[in-house]
Amino acid sequence: MKVNGFPWVGIGTGDFDRTLAFFTDVLGLKVTLQGDEVAHLAVGEGALLEIFGPKHRSSELYRQPTIAFEVEDFEAARQELIGAGVELVGEAGSWNGHAWQCFRSPDGHLFEIKQVPARTE
Repeated sequence: MKVNGFPWVGIGTGDFDRTLAFFTDVLGLKVTLQGDEVAHLAVGEGALLEIFGPKHRSSELYRQPTIAFEVEDFEAARQELIGAGVELVGEAGSWNGHAWQCFRSPDGHLFEIKQVPARTE
C-alpha cells in the first residue's frame, strides 16, 4: 500500500455552530461546502476538515478526530488491511469521486484509508 498524505480529517461535535465558528473565525479556515449538520473546510491544497454536528449520522463515529490516509488504489489497500487482519469499521463508502473505509489501529484508534479524485490544476 502506498500512502500519499492526509487529505481528510473528520471530527464530530456536540455544538456544531460553536465548532464551525472556532475553525472559521479563530483559525481562519474557509468553508467550501455546508449542509445540515455538516461542513467542509479547506485546510490547504487538497486537504479537508469535515465537521459533523450532533444530529449528523457520522457524529458519534468521528467523536475523536479521525485522520484519513490517501491511497492510490483504494480496493487494493482495503484488501491489504483485510489480509493483515485489521479490524474494518462499517462498510466502505463513496461520494463524489471519493472512496473510504474506516479501520482501527492495534490500540483501537479510528483511521481511514481514502481515495480522492484527481486534482485539477
